[in-house]
Amino acid sequence: MDITIPYYEDMTRISNSNIGWFIKKGPKYLKEMLNGEREGLKLPQLEKGSMIHEYVLQPNEFWKDYIILDFETPKTKQQKDFCEAYVSSLELIEDEKKLQAYKSSYSNSKSWQIALKEATELCNKYKRYIEYLRLKDNKKVISFADLNMLKTIEKNLREHKKANEILYSYPAEFEVNNEFHINWEYPNASTMGDLPCKSLLDRFMIDHINKKIRLVDLKTTADVYNFKHSIEEFDYCRQMAYYWLAIHWYFKNELKLNIEEYDYETYIVAIQSHDSYEVRVFAIDSKAIEEELITIDQAIRKIAWHKNNNLWEHTKEYYEGDGCEIC
Repeated sequence: MDITIPYYEDMTRISNSNIGWFIKKGPKYLKEMLNGEREGLKLPQLEKGSMIHEYVLQPNEFWKDYIILDFETPKTKQQKDFCEAYVSSLELIEDEKKLQAYKSSYSNSKSWQIALKEATELCNKYKRYIEYLRLKDNKKVISFADLNMLKTIEKNLREHKKANEILYSYPAEFEVNNEFHINWEYPNASTMGDLPCKSLLDRFMIDHINKKIRLVDLKTTADVYNFKHSIEEFDYCRQMAYYWLAIHWYFKNELKLNIEEYDYETYIVAIQSHDSYEVRVFAIDSKAIEEELITIDQAIRKIAWHKNNNLWEHTKEYYEGDGCEIC
């Protein structure tokens, strides 16, 4: 399985989100998204959800991607401008970098000796802030309030008996994979063959001894007690069904194992993203997942048709008929 292209950069494969766009907005919208002609959602809620996901599922990676400004920051515009100019300076000699940054930030006629002395003092005082400026393109800034929120969420997850079982206190027999990337093929999607697909599973757990597979997905929500409505509204059962198709492919083609020998469990952990950050865990019934397989199959075959024929302006029914579509 080749996963050298990062999941979100690979637009040659179809994801569950792609299927959602196709079903709700049509082939033209899907094509524009795949071509990068449309920008995906970048809401604060999504950013918060990503932060919570990484803190819960990949705590060892979290501080590689996030930073808290727990150090002194510039008090005036001139100090801020100095630090930014110092970091962006192309001068190779340290003293020249300091002087160049100082002169670009402060309009005064001080001698170069005094200017260098004050510039050095600024560098020493804001050393950690300057280091942050060098790293900020690779890290996202969070507040102490964010960190307290994350700690409260982890505490609530650990105190919830089912969430704790599937996230923290699971049996040692389980092999646990977080943010598990599977590139897979949907078989016989069209006369042209298989359709390349991709899935990114929040948590994929396998117990080969007791023959169990657990699929766990984390969701943030504004109202944890109305989450059942969100499951329907955002087609989460279809998402879980799509992931299970990926897992079936993975067992057959990568592990060379018969997945029918294993029991399946599917859970969605819902985390309220404000107030008390309450937690609920939903076990997704296998029948609800199986019902979505028909929807996925129909969408996949239509997407494959559009890709093979390079026709995206209208639906498959439009092209094959007289222009009228059945509703």
